[in-house]
Amino acid sequence: MSKIKAILVDDEANARENLRFLLNEFCKDVEVVSETSNVDGAIKEIKKHSPQLVFLDIEMPQKNGFQLLEEFSTIDFQVVFVTAYDKYAIRAFEVAALDYLLKPVDIERLQEAVKKVKKTIENASQNQTKLDVLKANKKEIKKIAIPYKSDYAILDINDVLCIEADRMYSNLYTIKGKKYVIAKKLSHYENLLCKEKHFFRIHRSWIVNVNKIEVYSKKEKEVTLDTNYKVPVSKSYKEGFEALFYA
Repeated sequence: MSKIKAILVDDEANARENLRFLLNEFCKDVEVVSETSNVDGAIKEIKKHSPQLVFLDIEMPQKNGFQLLEEFSTIDFQVVFVTAYDKYAIRAFEVAALDYLLKPVDIERLQEAVKKVKKTIENASQNQTKLDVLKANKKEIKKIAIPYKSDYAILDINDVLCIEADRMYSNLYTIKGKKYVIAKKLSHYENLLCKEKHFFRIHRSWIVNVNKIEVYSKKEKEVTLDTNYKVPVSKSYKEGFEALFYA
């Protein structure tokens, strides 16, 4: 495989210089063909060089990284975000399954990101799907990408009924009766979705979509969701759960 052509987009010159150095020293499969400090410059450089990879900062003057992506009707390059955000601020990126690097950039994480790019660089359609999810989630999570067979199932989070812990896996159930078995722990989805007002962990093994609750039985210690699906409410989560209805 020939070298991956890359462009660096960051308004901080020091950040670009550091990333360029790390790529040259530790990622020999990547060739930096251009760099720029703003979105308008990036648009020109992308059209000029047709890169396979763009390292993209988020917060920049005038226009941000999301606005750069909106300028292209078809995304035919891989994107690795480089951001100073903490792990909670970047949860939307995790939903879209795109990689990201935290500043200051760690060498091993950079190498991991490049490896991911190499594996998917010929799959432009899958990358476009992920970016569509990402753009839909800019302000709040609206869609979630679930690994399904060799692709991703893109679900509207309003269609998610509940999620069940199953050891190292999670079972996600939809209002249409579909079940997805996912190789992620329930804690992943707690961090991801329970910051949204309509998802809540009501049991060690269960997260539910609060908007889908039809009945809450204190006596039976369970909720009944749409489609008559019943989920237990544990004592340790009961107080916080009930507080949702009195907030």
